Amino acid sequence: MDRAARSSLGPRVRLWRTRAGFTQTEAATAAGISVAGLRDLEQGRIARPRPATLRRLADAFGLSPAETVELLRDNAPASSGIGVGILGPLVLRVGEEAVDLGSAPQRTLLGVLALSPGTPVSRDALVEAVWGHRPPPNVVEILQTHISRLRRRLTQDGPQLAATPGGYQLNAGPDQLDLLAFRALAAEARAARERGDVPGAAEACQRALALWRDAPLADLPALHSHPGVAEVVLARQALVLEFAELAAELGEDERALPPLRGLATAEPLDEAVQARFMLTLAASGRQAAALTTFDEVRRRFAEELGVDPGPKLAEAHQRVLHNRASTPSSASASAHRQLPPDIGDFTGRAAELRWLAELGPTGNALPLVAIEGMAGVGKTRLAVHFAHRLVAAGRYADVQLYVDLRAHSDQPPADPAVVLASFLNLLGVPGAQVPRDLDSRAALYRDRLHGKRVLVILDNAADERQVQPLLPASPDNLVLVTSRRHLALDGAATLALDLFASQDVMALLATIAGAGRVEADRAGAERVAELCGRLPIAVALAARRLQNRPLWTLSDLAERLRASSGRLGELSSGSRGLRAVFDLSYRALAPEPQRFFRLLGVHPGEDATAESAAALTGTDPATARQRLEELVDEHLLTMVTARRYRLHDLLREYAAEHVGEQERREAVERVLTWYLYAADAAREQLFPLFVDIELDPASRPGHVPVHDSDEDAFQWLADEHATLVAAVGVALTEGMHRVAWQLPLVLKHYFERLSNYKDWITTGRDALKAAQRIGDRQAEAMVRSLLGVAHGQLGEIDACVEYFTDSLSLRREVGDVHGEARTLGNLGVAHTHRGDYEDATSYLKQALELSRRTGNQHLEIRMLSNLGRAQMMSGAVGDAILSLETALRPARAAGDVIGLIAVLHNLGESLLRAGRHGEALAVLAECLEGYRDKHFRLYEAEVLELLAEVHGASGEAERAQEHWREAVAILEELGHPRLDEVRAHLR
Repeated sequence: MDRAARSSLGPRVRLWRTRAGFTQTEAATAAGISVAGLRDLEQGRIARPRPATLRRLADAFGLSPAETVELLRDNAPASSGIGVGILGPLVLRVGEEAVDLGSAPQRTLLGVLALSPGTPVSRDALVEAVWGHRPPPNVVEILQTHISRLRRRLTQDGPQLAATPGGYQLNAGPDQLDLLAFRALAAEARAARERGDVPGAAEACQRALALWRDAPLADLPALHSHPGVAEVVLARQALVLEFAELAAELGEDERALPPLRGLATAEPLDEAVQARFMLTLAASGRQAAALTTFDEVRRRFAEELGVDPGPKLAEAHQRVLHNRASTPSSASASAHRQLPPDIGDFTGRAAELRWLAELGPTGNALPLVAIEGMAGVGKTRLAVHFAHRLVAAGRYADVQLYVDLRAHSDQPPADPAVVLASFLNLLGVPGAQVPRDLDSRAALYRDRLHGKRVLVILDNAADERQVQPLLPASPDNLVLVTSRRHLALDGAATLALDLFASQDVMALLATIAGAGRVEADRAGAERVAELCGRLPIAVALAARRLQNRPLWTLSDLAERLRASSGRLGELSSGSRGLRAVFDLSYRALAPEPQRFFRLLGVHPGEDATAESAAALTGTDPATARQRLEELVDEHLLTMVTARRYRLHDLLREYAAEHVGEQERREAVERVLTWYLYAADAAREQLFPLFVDIELDPASRPGHVPVHDSDEDAFQWLADEHATLVAAVGVALTEGMHRVAWQLPLVLKHYFERLSNYKDWITTGRDALKAAQRIGDRQAEAMVRSLLGVAHGQLGEIDACVEYFTDSLSLRREVGDVHGEARTLGNLGVAHTHRGDYEDATSYLKQALELSRRTGNQHLEIRMLSNLGRAQMMSGAVGDAILSLETALRPARAAGDVIGLIAVLHNLGESLLRAGRHGEALAVLAECLEGYRDKHFRLYEAEVLELLAEVHGASGEAERAQEHWREAVAILEELGHPRLDEVRAHLR
């Protein structure tokens, strides 16, 4: 050490001693060194003090980890090594110099890799840690660039960054990474303790704790919630408690006070930490401080948790009061009967109870049942009721243990080590004989329950890690685990608890509100069941409201639930409410799953897919699928097919309540825009030549589905049908008028193929309102034509002609020549159906002329086809056949499949009217195959009628009847107004 360093050390030691309130004698005693040695140190006469001496002084003076490391570093010999430090702000040192690690992404990358030294970290994990769920498009290249820059800073003499399949890993030794040094010293301490070297174990603990400068990676907020950071923090917490136990065994409790004091400040609600801190204070001669600590902890528990301190703190308090801080705790009383009371109004679940009753031990395996389901579905009620049934039947009479593991609670989840200590106390194990570590406690617990008839209920479990240590091992035992999450427990029989069946809802309403009231208003009861979504807790809360209001009928209650702006507010009774039940599940989610959950509350329609959820949340489908699956595992979301997810109605309402206005607006706009372009992609596959509206390619969102076949596109539309219809209404309500008028035009030919006039007209009317609200005359013209076609196919010709006439005026007003030709053609078809063949021919010839003038061959084919039909209907069958044969050749040549089928339809009928039955049969058979291939159900029925006529005219009565029956079946399916007319042909 040079003279300057030596001269600065003495005054600093003296300053820290004075700050701690020690005389030299007291400080020397606390640090375990001689008074003379301390005096020489303060006066600068010691050239190089031992690191162990400095650590003892640091602990005695209560120095922070950062001050301790600074003290040791400043007084250590110069080093040329290269090391990474993460036990505090991230640092890379070469010798005594700190190296600039560059940008925040580079620092974050090194931090993530240093949390898992010697272990591969995938590229996906690195990308998510640095860029979250919105990485740049070229993220792989950027990642490689940052890794290369980090490698140059580490150099060959320090820790090494190595590429692995799919990622990278940091390779380092304990002298190059403080986390590895900490782990090595912790392992050294435990090994020393096992071989009985308590002083050596305490020294190794102290050296390990001295490596901490601050919270791990304190300067990288993005990693504060990283699992690796949490793991390191817990490791330090465990080591501090071990160090306190070692110090107590040595009779040197005061050595443990500085790190223990810091831990008690950081973990104010941890009973084990606070109890150990109190005992250490008292054993160090600070009994008053220990009692003051207990009073502060008790007040904190009351104010923040609403509970009294648990048995561990209470026991520590008694030991401090009676000056027994260093003596073992007294034995706890035995208590074996821990089941909560059964529920008096338990109803339903007959099938589930039978399933549970049929379970039994399999060989030597423990009978283990996991009961899972969404909040309020009745998991705890079922488990407790079934347990009481078993006990009443004389089974599992020896011991019944129950614990609420608080996975969804206002309190932190229960620590399995604490639960085991409590169980062992209840089973008669004295506190002093309860082992220190989790594994030993679990082993003793299994030993105490072996061979006994024991039933254990682990209620409200957080995850497998919390449950696993609490499982006994004997086949004579039975464990019932309940959780709102999916638990992957080996050997468990899983019961996924669903919503109530209708009869169970009625039984619960009758049990609580009275059977007479339910029977008197069965329809009202069914509406209540529907409005409660058959969720047991919702039904029970609704029934309790009815119970306290004898003048209400079930219909009164149903009307209140229906008319209320929020059903969740109505579904409460006394201090109990459904919203509070959902709150616990929502608050248990991490921030990003929380955001997904609440945004699903504003998704149009009942279902969502990973693709639509990605659009809704502004992520990608892979991320969305992962988040949706997390919500499924939390039983906040249900899978209705392999690709579709659904929120329960009440959860949807709850989720929507938590969406901010700006957040909601942006999410709805994203998902509606995505549905518009996704529907257009399906239309492009199915009807490439039918473009009613051309969408702006610049607004096309990402992840729009691509379809390889007509069947794939049609299936997508069918799967999304209800959501697409709902999306139009949502767009109109939200003022997103562009989507509201464009989406029905995109869907027009899909609705026509299905002959789904109800949704066609409903969405069309919404589209018309949207176009009129924004004053877009061209949009209004297109929508009026859309509505005219729908009414025309329903045979409502007057409404059809009115829509087309208004559309034609608007088309001409805005100069839309192409649209004018189409509307003229539509008017021609409408007048054909009306029987005004002269007007029909006039309109169609005008349309034909405009389509030829604009060079639109596909429109020309359609106009020729419609003209041929008008000619046929007017009796000019020869002219009709000529027009249709003129259209047939270009339709085949152009690959216009839809246009070709239409021409074949009209040509087949014209040939039939001309008595050319053989030719008509061949043409109509080809047409029928085309309609079936393209799923045009109404047109399929019409061609079947024509085929029936052909066979009837040819003397094939049975074949004719077969076709009439097929046509009737389709019209029945469609609910078409011509059904009775066609049915009259059946014999």
